Amino acid sequence: MTALRSLRALLGLSLLATVLPAQSPLTILNNSFQTGTVGLSYAQPLSATGGTQPYTWSLAGQLPLGLLVNPSGTISGTPSSAGTYAFTLTVVDARQTSVSKGLSIGITGPSTAPLTVTTTTLPSGTVGQSYKQFLAATGGTPPYQWAIDASFPTFLTLDAATGAVSGTPTAAATYRFSVQATDSAKTSSIGTITVTINNAPLTITTLAPIFSGTVGTPYVQTFRASGGNPPYAWAIVSGNSGGLILDPVTGNLQGTPQTAGAFNFTTQATDRSGATAAQSFSLVISLPALTVTVASSLPAGTVGVLYNQKLPVVASGGTPPYTWSLIAGAVPGLTFDPASLTLSGKPSTAGPFNFTVQASDSANLTATRSLGLTVNPALLSITTARQLPDARLNQPYTQLIAASGGQPPYRWSTSGLPAGLTINSATGQITGTPTAAGSFGIAITVQDSVLAPISDRFTLAVNLPSGPGATISGLPSTAAPAQQYTLQVEINAAYPAPINGQAILSFSPDTGPADRTIQFSTGGTTATFDIPTGSTTASVPLAIQTGTVSGTISLSLRLEAGGIDITPSPAPAITAQVARAAPVIRNVQVNRNGNTINVVVTGFSTAREVTQAVFAFNAASGQTLQASASSITVDASSLFGNWFLDPSNSQFGSVFIFTQPFTVQGDATAVIPVSVSLTNRTGSATAKIAQ
Repeated sequence: MTALRSLRALLGLSLLATVLPAQSPLTILNNSFQTGTVGLSYAQPLSATGGTQPYTWSLAGQLPLGLLVNPSGTISGTPSSAGTYAFTLTVVDARQTSVSKGLSIGITGPSTAPLTVTTTTLPSGTVGQSYKQFLAATGGTPPYQWAIDASFPTFLTLDAATGAVSGTPTAAATYRFSVQATDSAKTSSIGTITVTINNAPLTITTLAPIFSGTVGTPYVQTFRASGGNPPYAWAIVSGNSGGLILDPVTGNLQGTPQTAGAFNFTTQATDRSGATAAQSFSLVISLPALTVTVASSLPAGTVGVLYNQKLPVVASGGTPPYTWSLIAGAVPGLTFDPASLTLSGKPSTAGPFNFTVQASDSANLTATRSLGLTVNPALLSITTARQLPDARLNQPYTQLIAASGGQPPYRWSTSGLPAGLTINSATGQITGTPTAAGSFGIAITVQDSVLAPISDRFTLAVNLPSGPGATISGLPSTAAPAQQYTLQVEINAAYPAPINGQAILSFSPDTGPADRTIQFSTGGTTATFDIPTGSTTASVPLAIQTGTVSGTISLSLRLEAGGIDITPSPAPAITAQVARAAPVIRNVQVNRNGNTINVVVTGFSTAREVTQAVFAFNAASGQTLQASASSITVDASSLFGNWFLDPSNSQFGSVFIFTQPFTVQGDATAVIPVSVSLTNRTGSATAKIAQ
């Protein structure tokens, strides 16, 4: 608390140390203002004394409309309304000291005559010609502002500040509209204005000379006019128009002239109000000139091929009838018939040919036209038979391909030739030693010197030598079940082409469905192998799994080289027999679950038969079993018979997993399974159970 009082004391000392100079009281010096006049500029300075400058001025109340107070000390503007206006003027100095005073300003009205629009009629204008006139008013307090109503012509505009009416009239009529003038004192006056817009003078706008005509050719010339009061009526008022008629409504001079010559006439246009305009014209009608036109080009011909074609020329103009002649050029092998205008014959030489025909009329006028005809060489074709002579695999081969027509020399190319063969591009000779056998589709292309190629399909058979003998070994005639045997495929002599082989496996079971576990080690009942060129054995041995079902296993071979079947007849084959046998036990497992002992036996039976199962038990140390519990025989015929004969189980062959549960009364741990015996009509098998 002591520290706070010391701080306050220091502050008090600081304030006492500030000494301000004495000031005279703030006073507004203005006592009255001069009278203003509506529409005239007004300015009055504001004055004050005392206080601390600068001053800021403000006003409460109403100043005359058009006047404003400037905070820096001026009342100024242009008053727009008369009257006496009272208000309170306030000035504030730099120390925010303020003083106010009530004052007033008087504004007198203008001393001018009443505002009046003096323009009633504007000078007339002309359609299409620029127009500009000014509206006028008197009295009031200038300057004036002008406004128009909706009936003002749309092609004119009004300058609101100057009263200028301007634009380019587009339609003739007498227009009436209202205007309003407003002076600077906001006084307004309305007047009605009339302006007449006249059409331009009637004038024929078509200029001489008009275009010439031709005897026998339809003619149309349209005359046009402007100005006046449309529509116009047209007439020929003097002279001769050469038999052509002037349509009075459209102004079209039209028709088909029949007489040649120069014709002079005067055309007159009359508007709706009866005003007229006339103009003289000259028209020249000429005879049509003799001309020859070509409707289309001549189709090309071919050397040695009959050609008969009428020339596609037409004569017109002049004075029919016309006669024709060939006056220049020729096409070797063809003759011209002037009566039928036909070129015919067999062209003998290839190439482009130009010739000129002439038409003459009965007045000996002539007209000519040049034509062109292209004669192509005889058609290019390959003359060699499409089935080429057979080739032998790995034996030299030669065959010449021939062509005719076109323009030699020829260039040859092929696609699809057997490997080892090529074609000579200049001679067309196919040569080489084929290294692939089969029937080959070959595309042969020949191209002549004008680069006109043709292609065709040919067939070439590359034959193989007779197929070799083949053997398959490695599978004994009597095969054990559930075994894998390695097979060996051999041919009796090396072959000049690689051999692609296929081994095919089949099985005929003694009973029940097929055993699907009998297959190649690679899976499935087919396996492929290769015997390389020059070799006699398959490059990779095959292996077969014999399954677990008795029956006959058959293996056969199919050989192919170059896509051609070379399998000997009969096809190489071997068979093996899987015999019926006693059941085979592969594994016995025992699991216990409370008072239940489950004996699980895994095995197979090639005979697809198990008639009974015998389970032997011992007592645990210190325990005894009833005599009937030491060996239990189970009739298994029905159980196993249903399993083996179900087609859906063929995927397992004769393999089975046989689970036999035993329920023990008393302590189940006192019973020890010792062995299992399985029996069928072929024999029995016993397996001891590991303890």
